[in-house]
Amino acid sequence: MTMTTIKVQAEVRDELARLAADDLGGVTLGTALEHLLTEHRKAQILTAYARLEADPKAWADYENELDEWDGVADDGLAGEV
Repeated sequence: MTMTTIKVQAEVRDELARLAADDLGGVTLGTALEHLLTEHRKAQILTAYARLEADPKAWADYENELDEWDGVADDGLAGEV
């Protein structure tokens, strides 16, 4: 894995270090950043779903498409993993 250096204000670094130590079990700052990025992506996805669900027609279209995909996913292996 390639490593790099980023410049951040000391206060930002210190806050990230506190979060890594106190909230994330003492992980490295890099792992803390990865965690924060993942959480940010999840929040963006949930926001997009909320926008979609707020539009009744768009949500119905989405659910219909899901039903269509469920129909073509039938591979004859009912209940098998």
